[in-house]
Amino acid sequence: MTARRGSRLALAAAAVLLAVVGCSSGPSAASRSATASSAGELVIGAVYPLSGPQSPGGHEELAGVQTALQLAEQRGVLGSRTIRLQVESATTPDTARQAVDRLIDRYHVSAIIGTYGSTLAEAAASRADQRRVVYWETGAVADSVSTGHPYVFQTVATGSTLGRAAADFTSDVLLPAAGLLPTSARVVIVAVDDVYGRAVAGGELARAARHGINVVDRIDYDPHRLDAGTLAQRLGAARPDYLWDVSYIDDGIAIWRAVLAHGVHLRAAIGTSSAFCMPDFGLRMGKQAVGVYAADKPDQAGVNPAVLLPGARELLSSASFAYSRRMGGQKMSIPGMAGFVGGWALFHGVLPAVAGVVTPAALRDHAYALAEPMYSSINGGGLQFGQPGTPDGGQNLLAPAVVGQWQAVNTMRVVFPAPFAEAQPLLGN
Repeated sequence: MTARRGSRLALAAAAVLLAVVGCSSGPSAASRSATASSAGELVIGAVYPLSGPQSPGGHEELAGVQTALQLAEQRGVLGSRTIRLQVESATTPDTARQAVDRLIDRYHVSAIIGTYGSTLAEAAASRADQRRVVYWETGAVADSVSTGHPYVFQTVATGSTLGRAAADFTSDVLLPAAGLLPTSARVVIVAVDDVYGRAVAGGELARAARHGINVVDRIDYDPHRLDAGTLAQRLGAARPDYLWDVSYIDDGIAIWRAVLAHGVHLRAAIGTSSAFCMPDFGLRMGKQAVGVYAADKPDQAGVNPAVLLPGARELLSSASFAYSRRMGGQKMSIPGMAGFVGGWALFHGVLPAVAGVVTPAALRDHAYALAEPMYSSINGGGLQFGQPGTPDGGQNLLAPAVVGQWQAVNTMRVVFPAPFAEAQPLLGN
């Protein structure tokens, strides 16, 4: 988790997943698949936002996937198979769906990797599942991306996981430090009204109820019609101790500026993955960001190598070096780390287990059979997907989430949970 690692290098490039037809059937599709496999080349689709406001994260996540493929090839993990990456850029749900159809119809892929953004991922993953092609999500957190879709896998922490992390941090750290009982504390949730916001806010509400934390208001907003001043006034009227914010970068900054401008008194504010934790938040807010918390997936600096299993520790070193070379010296960002972990899970965990022709069904079955323990991935997590038909079907049950804090200008440090913490939280009143 880091903004410290500032510069967002846009870089094109790469992606992942296989040739074999992905549509529901048809002899001609099956025959094209077998031909591609027998030739030893697998075409793997990738869908990421490579232009527009999400492009910095899209490029970084894609670079992480590309780095994972590079190391898998160098280490002989893929055997005699050659993977050709076919990358498609998508910036809206419609173009994400179109990219999926194009990859299946034109390139006959059996799997597609993506997508960074939840609104893009929900559309792309649903379409791939409809056409019975594996969709391998490396960054988007909305729970709905995989829910009810047996061909869709999320390798990263889901939105509800991030929401639970914010609530757990409040319960385990902030309330004891303030001498507050959960029932005495007052929390307000502010959330963007889309699949991302609803997923995180839902996780926060559920965990708050479990901890007995008093959520006194929930403010859902449309990012295209945001009146940050009015929102801040409503927030202040609720007399909150804690704000749990689920926003995108521009509206998150607008909301935090309005909170400060209106003098809303808070003991602490905890955001999540698309605003308060991002490098731009620290760069644009400067001193006004200091003290703010954010729950997100780990980045390179947020992982303590000492907690990793030996193989993951060595892989982290190699991956960090390779990613830095690819990205002009940049350390592995949150999206970069997520892309690498997701790509490595596919290239190292699933593909080598598929003998012979690679089909979507074979990939799906081997993915559900994955069982790698905590601390075996370079982000400190493990790999075990919820089984189809369950509420967590297709979600990585061992994906880690951390809480960081802006502790100086442009400097975020991970403070929770203990195995990942690189600093103690700077506690206010």
